[in-house]
Amino acid sequence: MQKPSNKKFLGWQMVFLALFIDFMAVGFTFQASPIIQIILEKEFDISRTLVTSTIPMLFVVSGILFPFVGNALDYFSIRKILLLGAILYGLGLIALSFATTFAIYLALFTLPVAIGFTLMGNISLSKLVSRWFNIKTGQALGIAAIGVSLAGLIMPSLTQYLLNYISWQEVYLYFGLVILFVAMPFIWFGVIDDPKLVNQFPDGNEPSSNDNQTERGKDWKNIQILKDKNFWVLTISFAFQFTAIAGVLGHITFYAASMGWALQAGYILSSYALPAIIGKVFFGWLVDKIDARMTVSISLLIQSIAVLSIFYAESPLQLAAIIALFGFGLGGALPLSNILFTKTYTEKSFGRARGLAGPFLLPIQVTGTPLAAFLFDLYGNYNLAFSILGFAPALGILTIWALKLPKKEMTPSS
Repeated sequence: MQKPSNKKFLGWQMVFLALFIDFMAVGFTFQASPIIQIILEKEFDISRTLVTSTIPMLFVVSGILFPFVGNALDYFSIRKILLLGAILYGLGLIALSFATTFAIYLALFTLPVAIGFTLMGNISLSKLVSRWFNIKTGQALGIAAIGVSLAGLIMPSLTQYLLNYISWQEVYLYFGLVILFVAMPFIWFGVIDDPKLVNQFPDGNEPSSNDNQTERGKDWKNIQILKDKNFWVLTISFAFQFTAIAGVLGHITFYAASMGWALQAGYILSSYALPAIIGKVFFGWLVDKIDARMTVSISLLIQSIAVLSIFYAESPLQLAAIIALFGFGLGGALPLSNILFTKTYTEKSFGRARGLAGPFLLPIQVTGTPLAAFLFDLYGNYNLAFSILGFAPALGILTIWALKLPKKEMTPSS
């Protein structure tokens, strides 16, 4: 048995590094895009459907890459994968600043940016955190996921502020430089793939003689995962939640502008973020206290009610309050999905299982944003679009109750 290190446990350092990196990965694309798209729509004279296609296309590329990245994370250095992602992501953002047509912009967004985003994004960071925690996995993943919500809290307003003084091209240039000269050094010097590399153990606990620290759970094979009903239940349930999230957040700035609240659009979009942080902590705590299916259902129900309430907003403040409620509900999406995938398929096979889910999430997940844009172009309003997006989480509620809950941890059937 390895002799435990006397150094301070470094697992929480990995959690806050993951939070910081995820903030930039999500913030510089998903959170900044709805603000920049308002300018792109006018500058390139394109339709709402086309200008909002960037994020769905990013999800398509990311979903295709997920199985390969997930498998790589189970066998290769997480740190090196994060570094490769940061290089591609940073250079891709810088390249966006030179785009002269929307076709070039879309190509750059869906190739180097999307590939880099996937490599340095949530799947890699969740794998890193799950390596350092066993007992406190849910708490650690919930805290790490706060980076996504902080990006939603800060980036829309920051992007709108920057656009008052510089062009959208310069915004992307500065974003790319931050990745190369800030994110990369943090990854290079801060990320440690596995606690055993520094003579530490998950959760900072010294293992007992009965613990097998080299075998962190069962080794699920791809075919076992694909044959498991729980895999499809989790994939479909969270796909409905993610499509509503992408659709609403991708169009709420346009909806605000159509209501005459364009100047408040960034504030309205960012109003979901702080409640989402609270939601991550709350649902991460709740899933350890009550039935996981009920926890997911509560998250989905709150999200559904909020979307269907958008039509009743009569002022920017009211709309911001509704989006805040929406944020609290969606706060459970990312940590709950990672927690349930980790508990179902163990830390050892988390990357493989979560990666395999990517392509199957796509058909539902990417529908929300382009569907809302298409319905807006067709009818000139968001009435039908937001109604559909409001009922999507309800379908997730019906699906999640088919999940077979383990007593402690699911293992592959023989």
